Amino acid sequence: MHYDYVIAGNVMLDKVVFMDGTESGHESIGGPATFAYSGVRIWTDSVMQCSNLGADYKTLFTPWIEKNQVVTDGYKIVCDRCNHSIMYFKDKSGAYFDPGQRQMSEDEKWLKHDAWQDFGYMKTRPEEIELFTRGKNVKGVYVAQNADRTFWKKLEAIKKRDGFKLMWEIEGPWAHIHYLNDVKEICRDAVDIFSLNIEEAQMLFGCQGDEACIRALQELDVDMTLFRVGARGAYVVTRDEAIHLAPAPGPVVDPTGCGNTSTGGALYAYAEGKDPLMVGIMANIASSMNIRQYGIIPDMLGVREECLKMAEELYRQYKK
Repeated sequence: MHYDYVIAGNVMLDKVVFMDGTESGHESIGGPATFAYSGVRIWTDSVMQCSNLGADYKTLFTPWIEKNQVVTDGYKIVCDRCNHSIMYFKDKSGAYFDPGQRQMSEDEKWLKHDAWQDFGYMKTRPEEIELFTRGKNVKGVYVAQNADRTFWKKLEAIKKRDGFKLMWEIEGPWAHIHYLNDVKEICRDAVDIFSLNIEEAQMLFGCQGDEACIRALQELDVDMTLFRVGARGAYVVTRDEAIHLAPAPGPVVDPTGCGNTSTGGALYAYAEGKDPLMVGIMANIASSMNIRQYGIIPDMLGVREECLKMAEELYRQYKK
């Protein structure tokens, strides 16, 4: 079966713990690939997710899969458990705090150590991605990935053969000046549209502030970058301009995964040929839909009409 978009990367089951000891109360579906999938899915049904999973995914995933008619062809069970992740937020603004400031429970300690093993099992490999791009006329592929050159050489060859647009959302630990030359070469050779947040940009380029990061991003050999600045929204950065867009309207419940979701929305808009302004608008709308509840957007089909109307209205407003 043909899909216009393939979303590749890790899956997680997330729980939020706030500094005052309150928490989200249960685990929610998450992970960069799942959130990015939702950021595309609110706009189109022609998208599938390519992710490795733990055998325990069904408890949370099955109701969401059935409700949203999610295609599971790209899901593959490779180990006992999904990545169970605990997010430590000071408050609902999304600012993190050091979990060392409070005593971790035995369950938290187990999850922390177990996640390191599961991450290795669950990395999506180029050979798995190409099962869904070879000869399929795919428009766009998303990967949340580090700067490993072997991975990128393989994916570069697949991209050249299959002709899709490629969105890279860099994984946080590799957004560091130590890897800057690798990042520049990967962007030059394989990437069309790049995504990172302000903390990652400052670490990657060794600079401070929006303007310095934008200047550095404009030197990357990519067509466009979604430069996310948290509660202040996002910039869409090209060689010639940087458009700042405030967050799209909506209530704030949980910021987990909003960067991933906006990145998926940006990939869709970019691969559909939208201009940089609309790319940013659609990215921010996807984020606003994600931030309204804990975990993944529960009804992706149910918000599509609202998203389309909001995109049209925001575009008119910005154009004025």
